[in-house]
Amino acid sequence: MRYLRQYGWSVLWGLLMFGLMVVPSNNLEGAPSFPGFDKLAHCGTFFVLTTLLYRENLSKHQQHIHPLNTVWKIVASTLIFAGITELAQMYLSPSRTADVWDFFADAVGIGMGSFAFLLLYRK
Repeated sequence: MRYLRQYGWSVLWGLLMFGLMVVPSNNLEGAPSFPGFDKLAHCGTFFVLTTLLYRENLSKHQQHIHPLNTVWKIVASTLIFAGITELAQMYLSPSRTADVWDFFADAVGIGMGSFAFLLLYRK
């Protein structure tokens, strides 16, 4: 329960992301539709998730962290989550498919969030 309080926004965002990624695509009639929107959405949602995890990790440890250890942990966990979402799209959603380019877009969003953290983090 303590974990949910410390990482509440990340958990909430992750659940929302997971739900949106496995909902059948025909239920998203009002979503914007232009070439590449799907990849932009994947990149953006994982950027937000990564940023939330860094922020909540800093709050949890009262700013006393080793930046590279934190980056490795968050990058690994978010990449695993990205893989899980792609597998869920393949096996749980009848109208969606897993796509290696979606995973790549997820990884780009994770990389952008991690780069921003390393650029802006100050001891």
